Amino acid sequence: MLFAARYSDYDPIAWFYNRYWGNAFVTQFYDVIERTALARLAKGATVLDLCCGSGQLAARLSADGFRVTGLDGSAGLLRFARENAPAVELVAGDARSFTIIEKFDAVLCTYDSLNHVPDLMQLASVFNNVYACLRKEGQFLFDLNMEEGFKARWHGASSVIEPDHVLATNASYDSASRQATMAIAAFTFEKRWKRTDVRLVERCYPREDIMARLSKSLFRNVKTFDAQRDFAKADAGRTFFLSNK
Repeated sequence: MLFAARYSDYDPIAWFYNRYWGNAFVTQFYDVIERTALARLAKGATVLDLCCGSGQLAARLSADGFRVTGLDGSAGLLRFARENAPAVELVAGDARSFTIIEKFDAVLCTYDSLNHVPDLMQLASVFNNVYACLRKEGQFLFDLNMEEGFKARWHGASSVIEPDHVLATNASYDSASRQATMAIAAFTFEKRWKRTDVRLVERCYPREDIMARLSKSLFRNVKTFDAQRDFAKADAGRTFFLSNK
């Protein structure tokens, strides 16, 4: 399957993602990654950080002794990733269509990155690409916002207000279409104020559809973990999926 372009919706607000969001997931969930996908990996194992964003997770993995490659579709986010994770090999590519010759001991795709994939057919392409680049018995860990999470977090307005930048968001979730939308207006000041508008969209996938697609892509031993119930995290409706080749 061919895709017209890499996923680049975060490019206009890459600066904001790096400053406010990039490290938030790592701070909250790195111990979950350690207890699941990294638990059986020796130091020096190879890890692909798929949809690596601004590179904070890749940097942490590298600092912990893993050999890390980061891949993302956003040129803007990759610019920050090069600063945050200078020891990590970074690749511009789309999760739906990438090919990497190297085989990895683990592939991580975190911070609900795969919710941005718009349909099951394209999600299947991601799973097939991951399977192809894993070593035998390699681990695949990703997390998704489930419907409980969208209903809990994707609603209403919020804002960040600083002397030289303002960012306002308004999120909503439609249960009929299973689509979540976040409208973002970003204002930055350099001699004058400049406004940038971004619309981010996430898809809510039923658990049974995810499990079926993983099985069809030949992943085995699929386990699921609820962030709140299994790891006591204040993040209802986030599910981690762990499987192996």
